[in-house]
Amino acid sequence: MVVELILVGVGHVFDIRKKIEEIIEEEKPDAVAVELDFNRALALQSKERGRGKVNFLYYVMAKLQNIIAKRFSGEVGGEMISAINKARSMGIPLYYIDMDSREIINKLWSNLSFRKKISILLSSFLSLFVSRKRIEREIKNFEKDGEKTIKKFEKEMPELKRILIDERNEYMANKLRDILNENNKVVAIVGEGHIVGLKSLLNDFEIKIIHLSQLL
Repeated sequence: MVVELILVGVGHVFDIRKKIEEIIEEEKPDAVAVELDFNRALALQSKERGRGKVNFLYYVMAKLQNIIAKRFSGEVGGEMISAINKARSMGIPLYYIDMDSREIINKLWSNLSFRKKISILLSSFLSLFVSRKRIEREIKNFEKDGEKTIKKFEKEMPELKRILIDERNEYMANKLRDILNENNKVVAIVGEGHIVGLKSLLNDFEIKIIHLSQLL
């Protein structure tokens, strides 16, 4: 029997919850995987999210994501919660495949120079003023040639690319490989920026891709 992986690219600030539910309902997979770690999943589903001791960068980026999400009528992580709830309601096994989010940010913070830290915070702040049309245009450009965009990102900020993309792609690909060894059809909900890397790392499986632009 053919083993199939369905990679669904998402953006964490858009309201695409209904589309995610529809995909899972239509595909009827043997398993659903989401780009979350266990603790992040609990936090998203809890009213206590954002509390506790967190890295400064983690705190700032989380706050900015919440503001942007509200602008686009979304909820940060809403698509992940939607996938979790749909999988549970259909009795489908659910897997968390990402590295610990706080460890990622802590590692990133400790590996960056002061100048890079300021640059990231400034870029994050400026993203508050980017229009939805521009974001959608950039998403489509990324989908056309994601490798070119990622290479440019690597040239400008190699530490970010290694920690935020490469290491997580490797980790998630290994998790997905284990899941695919036990299930014939898997739907994986991941950030659009991970699609290219995961497709390359898992090219020995049959892969179907649903890009973020198809969900907006």
